[in-house]
Amino acid sequence: MDTANPLEKDRQSGPGDFQDSNLQQAVNATSSRTEHVYEDRYYDIVDDEPTNGSAPFATPFQLSGAMPAVSPHTQTTASPSNASPTQAASSAHRGQFPLRRVVFLSTFIVVLLAALTVTVFAQAISPLRGGRTESTSVTAATEHHNGGTLQPTAKAHASPTPTMITAQGSTSPDWVPQTLPAGWTAAGLSVADALDAERTAWTFTDREMSLDYRSVGTRASHTGTFTAATFLLTPAAKIRFEQNDVRAVNNVLFDSVQQRQLIQVVINAEPHLGQFQIQGQQQFTWVDVSFQLWQSQLDPQHSDKRIEGKEVDPTTNQPRVHHMVVLLLYVQAGTQGLNPPMGGTGWLVSNYALDPGNALPTVVLPA
Repeated sequence: MDTANPLEKDRQSGPGDFQDSNLQQAVNATSSRTEHVYEDRYYDIVDDEPTNGSAPFATPFQLSGAMPAVSPHTQTTASPSNASPTQAASSAHRGQFPLRRVVFLSTFIVVLLAALTVTVFAQAISPLRGGRTESTSVTAATEHHNGGTLQPTAKAHASPTPTMITAQGSTSPDWVPQTLPAGWTAAGLSVADALDAERTAWTFTDREMSLDYRSVGTRASHTGTFTAATFLLTPAAKIRFEQNDVRAVNNVLFDSVQQRQLIQVVINAEPHLGQFQIQGQQQFTWVDVSFQLWQSQLDPQHSDKRIEGKEVDPTTNQPRVHHMVVLLLYVQAGTQGLNPPMGGTGWLVSNYALDPGNALPTVVLPA
């Protein structure tokens, strides 16, 4: 049994053992402190340096030496973290969807298709503009009851821009008179009254001179186009019509129209206001209406064909221009009852004459 004193044992162990024991304790203390320092330090990943300065102990990671120099021809790929702001913006711009370019190209394609479509439709519609005029060529001419002949009509052709034909002898297609007859304004009449007078004379000429064999009545009673103008006559003028007009006095014109199957239409009519005269309480004016006639009738040589065209003056071999001089009586507007002729605008036909030359139809009383 070992009864030695512990202190004695320590003494017996010698100084070497004592130094070893102290050295081990110091190492353990140093290790503990070093672990504590390791837990409290942070390192920069890029620079591999501690962020809080140096420590009293050696760091576990030592800085390596300088990196070897890289050749300038060596290509390197920049990481997103090292890329400059300009390079990052350029990469982002290239990565975006080209919306503006797509919108521009789509708009250009739509506009191009629309232009092509308009061009195609314009080419398809353009032949319809102006219409197409077809007429039968005249191979023969027959004598008209007034001494005129028909003008041969040109062959069928396209007329893309129809133009108004001014009748020969007229100065202007405008109906508005440049000057009013003497005494017109003093009688209380206006330019509107002058236009109404021209309009009445124009209407009378159109209805008086247009004929159609399909609407003439019978030999015993002429109606239709033979009497289409009588509604514009004064009561006294209607009596004179029955006694003097070739449409009513006998059947000569009636038979001629039926035999030739004549269709006659007034064309290019233009009224021109003439003189003005006052007799008693009545006011008169003369209107000269120039016009041409278009006729269609049977070909006497070929009963199954028709001759069509403008009436031709045998002397000049040009379209014949007629003149219907109409004598009008002024009637106070609104005094003709319901449904008056020409709407009751103030004028009725008292007398008329076809191609009178320089003579004028006379005032006949009662007007």
